Amino acid sequence: MSEPVHIAAIDAGSNAVRLSVARAYSALDIEPVHTERYPLRLGESVFVRPRFSEEIFKKSREGLPAFRD
Repeated sequence: MSEPVHIAAIDAGSNAVRLSVARAYSALDIEPVHTERYPLRLGESVFVRPRFSEEIFKKSREGLPAFRD
């Protein structure tokens, strides 16, 4: 049997950013290893101004590096 493949995905939605890490032994045998959610609220002011606020950039710089670990 070959070594499992580790897969990670980041989903940046309008309310939160989610990290999912899994270990795949085959295309059908996938084991979730870790999930994490960081509330970022990217869409908070989407109807008020066409850009992310400085506060959103600051929160992302604080929270997203934890996903790297």
